[in-house]
Amino acid sequence: MKKLYALIALVFMVNMSLLAQSGADLDNSKGTSMMPIITGMESIVKAVEESAVEIVHIEFDLLFKDASREIFRNLSADYTYGFMSYGDYRIGSVKLELYKQNGDGWTYVKSGEPAEGGSMTLIAEIKETTRYKLVLTPMDMKEGYTAGHYGLLVMHN
Repeated sequence: MKKLYALIALVFMVNMSLLAQSGADLDNSKGTSMMPIITGMESIVKAVEESAVEIVHIEFDLLFKDASREIFRNLSADYTYGFMSYGDYRIGSVKLELYKQNGDGWTYVKSGEPAEGGSMTLIAEIKETTRYKLVLTPMDMKEGYTAGHYGLLVMHN
């Protein structure tokens, strides 16, 4: 049942990545506007919050070609977490990987699955409360661009 709730939430969120991928007309002349990546966020949040799934983190930032972004977060046991990453019109997709802290190092847990519109979704049933690392890597950077904005949503049941 836990997986079902996370899956339902992720289905709603795929629509947001489609909007971001086509948002070049929302950008400013310098290419620095956040509008292409946040367009549609309000409707997605409303849909998720109506589905017994809690959004626990939303993040937008820059992602550069040939570089990864690491996000650290404590995750709690007995929850099923859903993660979704997506890029704006400059980034074809954003690879998403989850690692668990083990002593001084990190153990690979799972990679995201490609979804419609260039988004990546990852669902993980967390068995141990500890520190986790999400690694976001730009994939398929659009020709002529070396950076773009990404969006990351984290939720649990």
